[in-house]
Amino acid sequence: MLSVPDAVAAILAQVQTGPSEARRLPECLARVLAEDLTAPHDSPPFDKAQMDGFAVRARAVDPSNQNEAVETITLPIAETITAGRIPSVAIHEGIASRIMTGAILPHGCNCVVPFERTQFDEQRPDSVTIAKSEMSPEANIMRQGTAAKTGSTLLRAGTRIQPQHIAAMAEFGIGTVPVFGQPRVAVLATGNELMEVEQPLEPGRIRNSNEPMLVAQVSASGAVPVPLGIARDNESELRSCIERGLQNDVFLLTGGVSAGLLDLVPAQLREAGVQQIFHGVHMKPGKPLWFGMREHGNRRCLVFGLPGNPVSSLVCFELFVRPAIQMLSGVKPGASPATAILTDTISVKGNRPVYQPVAVSISDGRLVARPVKWNSSSDLRATVEANGMALLLSEHGAYAGGDIVEIWLWGDQRLV
Repeated sequence: MLSVPDAVAAILAQVQTGPSEARRLPECLARVLAEDLTAPHDSPPFDKAQMDGFAVRARAVDPSNQNEAVETITLPIAETITAGRIPSVAIHEGIASRIMTGAILPHGCNCVVPFERTQFDEQRPDSVTIAKSEMSPEANIMRQGTAAKTGSTLLRAGTRIQPQHIAAMAEFGIGTVPVFGQPRVAVLATGNELMEVEQPLEPGRIRNSNEPMLVAQVSASGAVPVPLGIARDNESELRSCIERGLQNDVFLLTGGVSAGLLDLVPAQLREAGVQQIFHGVHMKPGKPLWFGMREHGNRRCLVFGLPGNPVSSLVCFELFVRPAIQMLSGVKPGASPATAILTDTISVKGNRPVYQPVAVSISDGRLVARPVKWNSSSDLRATVEANGMALLLSEHGAYAGGDIVEIWLWGDQRLV
């Protein structure tokens, strides 16, 4: 059996990043940028006020001259400049203009004194009194090009687009964005024992929880899920469903990959022309993981045979499928997992590394991981209490509270 790092490497070696496409800006949230974007103009495009106040011409005050430091000056107000209006009067030391946040600075202005730091009467709006100590050169102004110069890099290829990126592109007039395509990921649950979610439970049967879970994981990873429902454990039905799944970029099958009497998936995948890359990973849960690839014309489909036990499927998706989807989407392989402080004592049974469900949170500015009570890879209820998993190594022996462990958050979980 492969180690987890070797299995990840074997999977990513088969991944080819998909083509790019042009999308309208409102459609780009969570998509991955396919090209570097540069600023087509300066930001801000003009010198502007950062506060509501008065535009003045300031000169440096000598702090050793106490009389000068407390002296006030009354200035006539030449005009009021609102955002979007072009100033018409140049500023010199003998006048001021009232100005609003974001407005263009008048020529000669090198300081904006905030409104609340002046003496101004709205009933007598022709003048303002300002202490000279409030008039510091370059105070409360933003010069043209301070945020970005024309031609400077705005966003780099591989960026997963978030709301602030959309705002930045809008500021620079970028209405059409080159992004990588979203992989289509088919999901098929297999097994005679499976029932639809809405059906009343029958003896010896279980409801199909893996398919909706995997569909949700696919969506959270930024790909397009293609749910195929349930395939029963017979060759003809399985063969038909497999052919449909292979028309996508990624195909996930759950169940039927172990060594049971009706574990038919690997043989049917071989008959469909899927090349097996590996079968089995040295880990718990998820040991029976199967991975292969089919080339058909100009289409390559990555195929994952996930174990039927739900926690195994969940863990295998996060460790193996998510990185493949990210790479298909144009995202570079992620960095090393985060680390957290274990809160409780826990031991590892067996000789395989264990991916233990944990509740990860922030305490005193540090990540902590609390192991949840977990019985087996079929104990889906335990995962409700968790938002991630911690790697526990068998050679480490018993873990104590305070030990440092590697952790992975599941899906798009947020820490609170």
